[in-house]
Amino acid sequence: MYLIRPQLLHRFVGYLEETAVHTYTNIVQTTETPGTKLHEAWKDVPAPQAAIDYWQLSPDAMWIDCLKRMLADEAHHRDVNHAMASMTHSEMFGKDNPFIHEHQADFEANVRRRAEAVLTKALGTLEDQKTNTSDVLSK
Repeated sequence: MYLIRPQLLHRFVGYLEETAVHTYTNIVQTTETPGTKLHEAWKDVPAPQAAIDYWQLSPDAMWIDCLKRMLADEAHHRDVNHAMASMTHSEMFGKDNPFIHEHQADFEANVRRRAEAVLTKALGTLEDQKTNTSDVLSK
């Protein structure tokens, strides 16, 4: 179907994402409502480390913070798919596709974060290897 008319598939996926947005919105609202079973079950649940790392949440993030990020992701996917469904073939696959720039910016940000992490680790290791002595090391 994508080869024949990609806009149709993007529209369909946009509606699936809309369903996910409604579902996550309901879950978040119910989780934040005192007296509900979800509130009692999840109000004090910490976010898993994988979620903290993936979404760059604060170390003390809670499960509700993860749910809100999932909701935001689904809303973004919905918007992108509906936008793609409204584009012509040349807009969708051409250099003027607005989402290309977003993906490039995301890629560049990830490269910077990875480089910073590697450099921070290397400099920390370098500090551990440092020799602290007043002895002459060579003559």
